[in-house]
Amino acid sequence: MFRSILSAQFNLDTRFDLHRAVTDSQWTIRHLSKFKTLAVHAGCVNTIQWNLSGDLILSGSDDRKLAVTRWIDGHVINEVKSLHKTNIMSAKFLPQSGDRQAVSCSGDGVIMVSDLENGNSNLQGTFKCHHGPVYEVVTVESEPNTFLSVGEDGTARWFDLRATRNCTTALCKENILFVCQSPLSSAAINPILPHEFVIGTSDSQVYVMDRRKLSAGSLISPTQSIVSSMKVSSFASNAYRTTSVQFSPEGDQVLASFSGEGVYLFDVKDPASYLPLSIPKSELDEQFSGNPDTKSPSRLRARQSHSFKRVRLRGDWSDTGPSAGMSRTAPDIGQARPTVHEGFMQRMADVLRSMTSLNSPSVTSPPSPFENPIEGPSFLVAETNTPRNTSSVRDETNSRDEIDFVTYESLGRSENLPENQLENMESSAEDSSINFSDDRSETFPHFRNRQDSEQSSSGFSLPRELAGCDEIMEAREVEETSPNSEMLYQAIAKMKYVGHRNSRTAINEASFWGRCHVMSGSDCGHVFIWNRQTGAIVSVLQADTRVVNRVRPHPHEPMLATSGIDYDIKLWAPSSGPENNINIEELVTRNARMLEETRDTITIPASYMIRMLASMTRFRQGNI
Repeated sequence: MFRSILSAQFNLDTRFDLHRAVTDSQWTIRHLSKFKTLAVHAGCVNTIQWNLSGDLILSGSDDRKLAVTRWIDGHVINEVKSLHKTNIMSAKFLPQSGDRQAVSCSGDGVIMVSDLENGNSNLQGTFKCHHGPVYEVVTVESEPNTFLSVGEDGTARWFDLRATRNCTTALCKENILFVCQSPLSSAAINPILPHEFVIGTSDSQVYVMDRRKLSAGSLISPTQSIVSSMKVSSFASNAYRTTSVQFSPEGDQVLASFSGEGVYLFDVKDPASYLPLSIPKSELDEQFSGNPDTKSPSRLRARQSHSFKRVRLRGDWSDTGPSAGMSRTAPDIGQARPTVHEGFMQRMADVLRSMTSLNSPSVTSPPSPFENPIEGPSFLVAETNTPRNTSSVRDETNSRDEIDFVTYESLGRSENLPENQLENMESSAEDSSINFSDDRSETFPHFRNRQDSEQSSSGFSLPRELAGCDEIMEAREVEETSPNSEMLYQAIAKMKYVGHRNSRTAINEASFWGRCHVMSGSDCGHVFIWNRQTGAIVSVLQADTRVVNRVRPHPHEPMLATSGIDYDIKLWAPSSGPENNINIEELVTRNARMLEETRDTITIPASYMIRMLASMTRFRQGNI
């Protein structure tokens, strides 16, 4: 830092050098302190983004509003009440629009392009092509009219606003880059090579792709476009949902965060870090073909991983926050629902587990709530005081006379979604039935077998050493024994970052801080900051009363913005005060214990519990 200041008169890039020196300094990391809170929303803040100049923050929330805030004085420049029917998951400024336009996506599967200055919701561009929640929208700085989206339906879509600004056709095929068997949960663009993007799936896979080899609407297999395939070797027997992926500022590394596991760093440009993929390319094609073998080893392994021992009610956040795990007797007055007696919940878990046994012929699997077409639903913003509107949701003529049992496949998928999004699933699951031979089977063949392919990410595996010499030798032997097999290469995990806890939300984010550090939010309400090269924890910040989901460094200054379950945005900057006084060792130990205790726990809405009790009552009455 001193050298950067000393050479200022000789170096035209002093500002950037000084920024790197400050952000890379451990003193800066250890002295980050909260200096401002922006209370601009009435719900959980699920997405935040700085503009290029760094003077504005775009945010989206469960209150279904987009807000543009000037951080220096906390003034809300623009606010738009979007047409989203449920919580906003991701929002980005459209490039080269002067920060006047934004694209956003939500749990109702709708993407919107909003005029932030006008604020008129009637002027919003609407795309209803996705089926199910859309988790991420990504823009390219050099392309002001295009953006990428990924969602629960397994489709990656590339939109061009020059062609159309509205599309109300459900399951539209015009803008699809490819269809994946697994839900796509995260995406990012390479800042150095904008034609490359990375996607994360719900089954632990991370792919770097070249979009120049893809064509929107062609529905061809994207395996020819795969630059690198990444998967942690210790994930062989379990599936962990990818909650975020991000390229490094240099564009040569990828940071991936996995639900129920850790944060991993992959080197996607270093040939020495590559291993040959253990399966032929033809088998990888099945991942994107939409019609895989349901009896394949991966599918059987996925079905075997659907096991749970405990259940919790939606809205129970008692296992999150800074005090989680400290006391088991005192009730948490801040949680949305009162604590239910532990013995009763355990009995309900035992009953539910016996009913959802995959080997039981008497239990039928209801359709996934995400595969339930509903026209014009009235969704609810959960965890807020918004009055509930149930009109236009239920069609009495199509209501079921009987209450179906709930299988773990649908519950496992619920666990991977944000807690405050499950109200929408309740409406979908209760109000309509699915004909599995409908038109969607012809449009997207992969919908036929989606229930077989769903995997739970609520598991936990103990830390394991990263790939070493033995794995490299075995991989080379596979390559030598199969000279005629067309193989793809996968990057091994270069570093693993542990100590935090990520299991309760589907949008928990990990990010790079300068050249020397990485950071992530945690279910314990803290932000963990690690040394990028060694994996050691450098500092921990207490940033939320429940869960920290988003961590976004300022583009030019040593400043950090965080958000989560709290209804505000917190800003952090280095100060001359003392270092953060947090017992990191005790916090890490508590997080490891809590993650182990909750690894077999799933979250269910209260309606599922009511339906289960009603089914049991009818069964008993029928036997009397």
